[in-house]
Amino acid sequence: MRMGSNIWAPLARAIAATGTDGHVDCLIDLIGADIEHDLVTVTRYSATQTPEFIKHRRFSDEMVRRYLDNYYVFDPFYASWRRERRLGILPLKRLADDEAKRGQYIAGFLAQSEICDEVGIMLADGGDWCLGIFLDRSTASFKDSEIALLDERLPVFEALHALDTKARGTEFSRTSAPTGPGASPRQEPTIPTSLWPELSLRERELVQLILAGHPTANIAERLGITVGTVKNHRRRIYDKLDITTERELFLQFFQHRADS
Repeated sequence: MRMGSNIWAPLARAIAATGTDGHVDCLIDLIGADIEHDLVTVTRYSATQTPEFIKHRRFSDEMVRRYLDNYYVFDPFYASWRRERRLGILPLKRLADDEAKRGQYIAGFLAQSEICDEVGIMLADGGDWCLGIFLDRSTASFKDSEIALLDERLPVFEALHALDTKARGTEFSRTSAPTGPGASPRQEPTIPTSLWPELSLRERELVQLILAGHPTANIAERLGITVGTVKNHRRRIYDKLDITTERELFLQFFQHRADS
Protein backbone atom coordinates (compact mmCIF):
# COMPACT_ATOMS: atom_id res chain seq x y z
CA MET A 1 0.00 0.00 0.00
CA ARG A 2 1.46 3.35 -1.03
CA MET A 3 1.75 5.94 1.73
CA GLY A 4 2.96 9.42 0.78
CA SER A 5 5.14 11.31 3.22
CA ASN A 6 2.31 13.75 4.01
CA ILE A 7 -0.04 10.97 5.12
CA TRP A 8 1.77 9.87 8.29
CA ALA A 9 0.85 12.78 10.56
CA PRO A 10 -2.89 12.62 9.69
CA LEU A 11 -2.76 8.84 10.15
CA ALA A 12 -1.25 9.19 13.62
CA ARG A 13 -3.91 11.76 14.60
CA ALA A 14 -6.68 9.53 13.23
CA ILE A 15 -5.45 6.55 15.25
CA ALA A 16 -5.27 8.65 18.42
CA ALA A 17 -8.77 10.08 17.82
CA THR A 18 -10.62 6.74 17.65
CA GLY A 19 -13.26 6.66 20.36
CA THR A 20 -13.31 10.46 20.72
CA ASP A 21 -15.44 13.29 19.34
CA GLY A 22 -12.59 14.17 16.97
CA HIS A 23 -12.73 10.87 15.10
CA VAL A 24 -14.69 11.99 12.03
CA ASP A 25 -12.68 15.18 11.59
CA CYS A 26 -9.39 13.30 11.83
CA LEU A 27 -10.69 10.69 9.39
CA ILE A 28 -11.58 13.49 6.95
CA ASP A 29 -8.05 14.88 7.31
CA LEU A 30 -6.57 11.46 6.59
CA ILE A 31 -8.78 10.69 3.59
CA GLY A 32 -8.18 14.08 1.99
CA ALA A 33 -4.52 14.45 2.96
CA ASP A 34 -3.11 14.17 -0.58
CA ILE A 35 -6.33 14.02 -2.63
CA GLU A 36 -7.04 17.53 -3.86
CA HIS A 37 -10.60 18.64 -3.10
CA ASP A 38 -12.58 21.84 -2.64
CA LEU A 39 -15.06 20.84 0.06
CA VAL A 40 -16.20 17.93 2.20
CA THR A 41 -19.62 16.67 3.25
CA VAL A 42 -20.41 13.85 5.67
CA THR A 43 -23.73 12.03 5.59
CA ARG A 44 -25.14 8.93 7.28
CA TYR A 45 -27.40 6.69 5.20
CA SER A 46 -29.90 4.13 6.43
CA ALA A 47 -31.73 1.50 4.42
CA THR A 48 -34.94 2.33 6.32
CA GLN A 49 -34.70 5.99 7.38
CA THR A 50 -33.97 9.35 5.81
CA PRO A 51 -30.32 10.49 5.68
CA GLU A 52 -28.58 12.42 8.44
CA PHE A 53 -26.24 15.26 7.43
CA ILE A 54 -23.42 15.01 9.96
CA LYS A 55 -21.07 17.87 9.07
CA HIS A 56 -19.38 19.71 6.24
CA ARG A 57 -16.36 21.81 5.39
CA ARG A 58 -16.56 24.82 3.09
CA PHE A 59 -20.11 23.93 2.12
CA SER A 60 -23.28 26.01 2.32
CA ASP A 61 -25.67 25.63 5.27
CA GLU A 62 -28.44 26.67 2.88
CA MET A 63 -27.60 23.77 0.55
CA VAL A 64 -27.62 21.41 3.53
CA ARG A 65 -31.16 22.57 4.26
CA ARG A 66 -32.19 22.09 0.63
CA TYR A 67 -30.69 18.61 0.61
CA LEU A 68 -32.61 17.55 3.72
CA ASP A 69 -35.83 19.22 2.59
CA ASN A 70 -35.87 18.20 -1.07
CA TYR A 71 -32.89 16.62 -2.74
CA TYR A 72 -32.01 13.60 -0.61
CA VAL A 73 -34.58 11.48 -2.45
CA PHE A 74 -32.65 12.01 -5.70
CA ASP A 75 -29.24 11.26 -4.13
CA PRO A 76 -27.72 8.31 -6.07
CA PHE A 77 -25.47 7.40 -3.11
CA TYR A 78 -28.53 7.12 -0.86
CA ALA A 79 -30.33 5.06 -3.50
CA SER A 80 -27.30 2.79 -3.90
CA TRP A 81 -27.11 2.15 -0.16
CA ARG A 82 -30.82 1.37 0.12
CA ARG A 83 -30.68 -0.91 -2.92
CA GLU A 84 -27.31 -2.65 -2.62
CA ARG A 85 -25.74 -1.76 0.76
CA ARG A 86 -22.52 -1.05 -1.15
CA LEU A 87 -19.51 -0.02 0.95
CA GLY A 88 -16.06 1.18 -0.12
CA ILE A 89 -14.88 3.86 -2.52
CA LEU A 90 -17.77 5.01 -4.66
CA PRO A 91 -17.14 7.71 -7.31
CA LEU A 92 -20.16 9.60 -8.57
CA LYS A 93 -19.36 8.62 -12.15
CA ARG A 94 -20.05 4.95 -11.33
CA LEU A 95 -23.61 5.87 -10.37
CA ALA A 96 -24.37 8.64 -12.86
CA ASP A 97 -26.09 7.30 -15.97
CA ASP A 98 -27.43 9.68 -18.62
CA GLU A 99 -30.76 10.07 -16.81
CA ALA A 100 -29.02 10.88 -13.52
CA LYS A 101 -26.86 13.52 -15.21
CA ARG A 102 -30.02 15.33 -16.26
CA GLY A 103 -31.77 14.68 -12.95
CA GLN A 104 -32.44 16.67 -9.81
CA TYR A 105 -29.31 15.62 -7.91
CA ILE A 106 -26.60 16.39 -10.48
CA ALA A 107 -28.30 19.01 -12.64
CA GLY A 108 -30.05 20.52 -9.62
CA PHE A 109 -28.37 20.03 -6.26
CA LEU A 110 -24.73 19.68 -7.36
CA ALA A 111 -25.06 22.46 -9.93
CA GLN A 112 -26.45 24.83 -7.29
CA SER A 113 -23.65 23.76 -4.94
CA GLU A 114 -21.06 24.43 -7.66
CA ILE A 115 -19.83 20.85 -7.49
CA CYS A 116 -18.73 19.10 -10.65
CA ASP A 117 -17.57 15.76 -9.19
CA GLU A 118 -17.51 13.86 -5.92
CA VAL A 119 -16.31 10.59 -4.50
CA GLY A 120 -17.79 8.85 -1.47
CA ILE A 121 -15.95 6.77 1.10
CA MET A 122 -18.73 4.53 2.44
CA LEU A 123 -18.02 2.93 5.82
CA ALA A 124 -20.15 0.49 7.86
CA ASP A 125 -21.72 2.37 10.77
CA GLY A 126 -23.81 -0.21 12.62
CA GLY A 127 -27.20 -1.73 11.87
CA ASP A 128 -28.46 -0.70 8.45
CA TRP A 129 -26.42 2.53 8.53
CA CYS A 130 -23.29 3.61 6.70
CA LEU A 131 -21.16 6.73 7.07
CA GLY A 132 -20.42 8.53 3.81
CA ILE A 133 -17.47 10.93 3.72
CA PHE A 134 -17.54 12.84 0.43
CA LEU A 135 -14.69 14.71 -1.22
CA ASP A 136 -16.04 17.25 -3.71
CA ARG A 137 -14.53 19.29 -6.53
CA SER A 138 -15.78 22.43 -8.20
CA THR A 139 -13.78 22.56 -11.42
CA ALA A 140 -12.15 19.20 -12.24
CA SER A 141 -13.10 15.53 -12.03
CA PHE A 142 -11.28 13.03 -9.87
CA LYS A 143 -8.67 11.04 -11.78
CA ASP A 144 -8.71 7.26 -12.00
CA SER A 145 -5.31 7.24 -10.26
CA GLU A 146 -6.78 9.16 -7.31
CA ILE A 147 -9.71 6.73 -7.04
CA ALA A 148 -7.21 3.84 -7.16
CA LEU A 149 -5.20 5.43 -4.34
CA LEU A 150 -8.33 5.71 -2.18
CA ASP A 151 -9.13 2.06 -2.98
CA GLU A 152 -5.66 1.04 -1.77
CA ARG A 153 -6.10 2.93 1.49
CA LEU A 154 -9.67 1.82 2.11
CA PRO A 155 -8.70 -0.97 4.59
CA VAL A 156 -7.06 1.68 6.78
CA PHE A 157 -10.17 3.89 6.73
CA GLU A 158 -12.40 0.89 7.49
CA ALA A 159 -10.20 -0.31 10.35
CA LEU A 160 -10.07 3.12 11.97
CA HIS A 161 -13.84 3.57 11.82
CA ALA A 162 -14.40 0.05 13.16
CA LEU A 163 -12.03 0.80 16.04
CA ASP A 164 -13.92 4.01 16.79
CA THR A 165 -17.27 2.22 16.84
CA LYS A 166 -15.88 -0.52 19.08
CA ALA A 167 -14.19 1.97 21.42
CA ARG A 168 -17.40 3.91 21.96
CA GLY A 169 -19.37 0.73 22.68
CA THR A 170 -23.11 0.39 23.13
CA GLU A 171 -23.46 3.66 25.05
CA PHE A 172 -22.66 5.65 21.92
CA SER A 173 -25.38 6.16 19.31
CA ARG A 174 -24.90 8.15 16.14
CA THR A 175 -28.63 8.37 15.68
CA SER A 176 -28.78 11.28 18.12
CA ALA A 177 -28.78 14.74 16.58
CA PRO A 178 -25.24 15.74 15.55
CA THR A 179 -23.76 18.92 16.96
CA GLY A 180 -20.98 21.35 16.14
CA PRO A 181 -20.09 23.53 13.14
CA GLY A 182 -21.55 22.30 9.86
CA ALA A 183 -23.79 19.75 11.59
CA SER A 184 -27.49 19.31 10.79
CA PRO A 185 -30.04 17.01 12.42
CA ARG A 186 -32.05 14.55 10.39
CA GLN A 187 -35.47 15.89 9.45
CA GLU A 188 -38.62 13.88 8.73
CA PRO A 189 -40.95 15.26 6.04
CA THR A 190 -44.50 16.00 7.21
CA ILE A 191 -47.54 15.94 4.91
CA PRO A 192 -49.46 19.26 5.09
CA THR A 193 -53.16 18.83 5.85
CA SER A 194 -54.01 20.66 2.62
CA LEU A 195 -52.13 18.16 0.46
CA TRP A 196 -53.84 15.04 -0.97
CA PRO A 197 -57.23 15.38 0.79
CA GLU A 198 -58.48 12.50 -1.36
CA LEU A 199 -56.33 10.03 0.60
CA SER A 200 -57.67 8.14 3.61
CA LEU A 201 -55.96 8.38 7.00
CA ARG A 202 -54.39 4.95 6.44
CA GLU A 203 -53.15 5.96 3.00
CA ARG A 204 -51.68 9.19 4.39
CA GLU A 205 -49.92 7.17 7.08
CA LEU A 206 -48.39 4.95 4.42
CA VAL A 207 -47.37 7.92 2.26
CA GLN A 208 -45.72 9.50 5.32
CA LEU A 209 -43.53 6.40 5.67
CA ILE A 210 -42.69 6.45 1.95
CA LEU A 211 -41.61 10.10 2.19
CA ALA A 212 -39.49 9.23 5.23
CA GLY A 213 -37.54 6.77 3.08
CA HIS A 214 -38.91 3.46 4.35
CA PRO A 215 -38.91 0.54 1.86
CA THR A 216 -42.00 -1.62 1.34
CA ALA A 217 -40.97 -4.42 3.72
CA ASN A 218 -40.30 -1.97 6.53
CA ILE A 219 -43.61 -0.19 5.96
CA ALA A 220 -45.41 -3.54 6.20
CA GLU A 221 -43.67 -4.31 9.51
CA ARG A 222 -44.43 -0.89 10.97
CA LEU A 223 -48.11 -0.98 10.00
CA GLY A 224 -48.59 -4.66 10.88
CA ILE A 225 -49.72 -5.63 7.37
CA THR A 226 -48.33 -7.81 4.60
CA VAL A 227 -46.01 -6.64 1.84
CA GLY A 228 -48.76 -7.43 -0.65
CA THR A 229 -51.18 -5.17 1.20
CA VAL A 230 -48.64 -2.34 1.12
CA LYS A 231 -48.28 -2.78 -2.63
CA ASN A 232 -52.06 -2.72 -3.05
CA HIS A 233 -52.23 0.50 -1.00
CA ARG A 234 -49.52 2.00 -3.19
CA ARG A 235 -51.45 1.20 -6.36
CA ARG A 236 -54.62 2.80 -5.00
CA ILE A 237 -52.68 5.87 -3.84
CA TYR A 238 -51.02 6.25 -7.24
CA ASP A 239 -54.41 5.89 -8.97
CA LYS A 240 -55.97 8.56 -6.75
CA LEU A 241 -53.08 10.96 -7.37
CA ASP A 242 -52.88 10.13 -11.09
CA ILE A 243 -49.21 9.12 -10.89
CA THR A 244 -47.29 5.93 -11.64
CA THR A 245 -44.01 6.18 -9.70
CA GLU A 246 -42.68 6.99 -6.24
CA ARG A 247 -40.59 9.74 -7.82
CA GLU A 248 -43.78 11.54 -8.93
CA LEU A 249 -45.10 11.26 -5.37
CA PHE A 250 -42.02 13.07 -4.05
CA LEU A 251 -42.25 15.67 -6.81
CA GLN A 252 -45.87 16.47 -5.90
CA PHE A 253 -44.87 16.76 -2.24
CA PHE A 254 -41.94 19.10 -2.97
CA GLN A 255 -43.96 21.16 -5.46
CA HIS A 256 -46.68 21.72 -2.87
CA ARG A 257 -44.07 22.85 -0.33
CA ALA A 258 -42.54 25.22 -2.86
CA ASP A 259 -45.96 26.70 -3.77
CA SER A 260 -46.78 27.17 -0.08
